[in-house]
This record gives sequence, C-alpha cells and structure tokens, in this order.
Amino acid sequence: MNVNQETAAPPPGPGKPNVAVLAIHTNVVEREEHRSLEEMIFQASRTALEQAGMDHSGLDGVVLSGNDQVDGRVISCMPSAGPAGGVDLDVTMIASSGEHALVYGYLRLLSGQGDSVLVVGWGKPSESVHPDFAELVSAEPYLLRAIGMNDTLAAALQASTWVTDVPAQGDAVSWPLTREDLPARCDGVYAAVLAVEGSFEPGRELAWIHGAGWSTDRYEMGARDLGVQTALTKAKDHLASAGLRPDDWTSVEIAAPSEPAVVAACATLGLGGHTAVNGTGSLASSPAPAHVAGLARMLAAAGSVGRRGSGTGSPAVAAGIGMNGFAGQGATVMVFGEEMKA
Repeated sequence: MNVNQETAAPPPGPGKPNVAVLAIHTNVVEREEHRSLEEMIFQASRTALEQAGMDHSGLDGVVLSGNDQVDGRVISCMPSAGPAGGVDLDVTMIASSGEHALVYGYLRLLSGQGDSVLVVGWGKPSESVHPDFAELVSAEPYLLRAIGMNDTLAAALQASTWVTDVPAQGDAVSWPLTREDLPARCDGVYAAVLAVEGSFEPGRELAWIHGAGWSTDRYEMGARDLGVQTALTKAKDHLASAGLRPDDWTSVEIAAPSEPAVVAACATLGLGGHTAVNGTGSLASSPAPAHVAGLARMLAAAGSVGRRGSGTGSPAVAAGIGMNGFAGQGATVMVFGEEMKA
C-alpha cells in the first residue's frame, strides 16, 4: 500500500510531564556463541534497571522491539517478555523498528500512562541461517522478492542517485557502495529506562527528552524519489514546528542505509559546522543489529548528553536519527537535552 504517514510527539508543555532517560545499558558483541537471546535480554534489562536504582516491580510498563524473522521465534515477545522483566506488567511489542519502541515508551509517559517504562530492543542474527533472508521476506513478493531485494541493494540504488562515476574500490559490495559505506552488523541488546519528572531524585537523569517526530514514505521504491529523503524531511519539519530545530543541536547520531545516506541526511537537516555527526563512529565501525540500529544511535545521542555534563557553555542538545525500510522509507528523530525543555 503506497501511502504517506507522518506524525510527531509534541514537546512537554502545559499539562504534559517532562520525561527523562534514567539509564542506558547496551550489550553488544560481534557474535555471541555462549548466551541465548533470552539470556542477553535478561542481563541487559536487569543491568539497566539496577543503574536506574529500580527493579521490575517499580515499572509501569515494558516496551519491546524484536524481529520475528531474524529471531526465529514466532511472536517473539512471548519468550522475551519474561527475561525483560515483563511478568505481571503491561508489555507492548513494537515490530516496525527499535526507534519506534523508544518513541512509544516516551508517548506512554507523556500521556500519563505511568511514571516509568523499560524499553528493550535486540537483534541476534548469529542465530539466523542468513540475515538477508529476513530482509528478503520484507520485500514485495511478486517483483522485488523474485530479484532478491535486500537492504544492501536498496541502499546501493539510493546511493546511485547521488553519484555518477565512482572508480572501482577495494572491497566493493554493490555499486557504488563498498564495505566501508555500509552498516556493520552484530549481536546486541539495548535497554533504557525512561521516567517522569518527580518520580526520581533530581540529578539522576542522563538526558531529558525534548520531543520526537517520525514519518513513513511510500513502500514502493519506484514510486518515490530515492535521492530525496522525504520521510526525514517531514520528521524534521514536525519537530521544527514544535520549536526543535537542527540549528540548536550540538551533536547528532544517524543510523542510515549507507554513508552517502548519512551525508545526504546532514544536508536534508541543514546541519551546521557546529554539530558533531556520528561521534560514536561510522556505520562500519559501530556495528548494530539492523532492526535496532536507530535505537542504538538514539541511545548514543542521549548518552552523549549525559557524558557532556554542565560547565561547557550552552546546554547540550543531541538528536538521534533512525531510518528504516528499504532506502530509508521511514525516518524517526528524537531530541535529547541536558536541561528540561522549557
């Protein structure tokens, strides 16, 4: 179905609570041979709660994000809810992408559904026969699936709209992209605790969430201009209408289909020279499971605010950006600040 969908979560205001990121824990390895996915989820969830000074009994909800096709578990929230501490709690599974799970957890608290929530996203492709098989399943079955469409091919098609002549380079994968242009993958679990202002001791927060915007463009790549990041543009515009503009961002973490897409995203956002981009590393040097790459970058952005601290001039404001679907069909932007949004 070729439709455009976009929306945004307004920043806190009258009658809306301020929401903070209290704790972040990531458990990332190149290939995990000794622990099951459920064990990794349990360890990451428990550690995040411990860092927040909580246990599962103090939570008001758990938001999960996995990929059934990669996980190899039908309705994977069933075997993962327990390890994530969701027993006897309200558990929601977000299947679209990890960054949507973080936004959903934020929206729960913003709407008054509790004071705290645990968000957990994961991917363990080492348990899969081949991760590309899961990407193929998401392709339109009659045409795209028959030619073996996957994230790499879609990223290359998109990148080809930005370049006209690229000489052969070392580790070429799909013209015009080399291995260094593409995201590296791994096994990993990402967990974060979000809480409402007043439900925790002041000063314990890592970062405050200022707002979020997201958009989904048409699925069919032939029905959209791959060289124009429409979803990202709309997500940015929604945030700008709420007073959250890229001009104010001191840093940004971007999960994109390729390095050329990262460059294009910076141009789409109109980022200035004062904004640090992907300080945690390039797509190739900072591996993440495909399904939760956006979540990983968002948590990196929130963590960068917490590490910066005060006394460095103007308050830090960082944005995390995740793109999902073939050639960045969807885009999500979440903005974090050192101080609460006025």
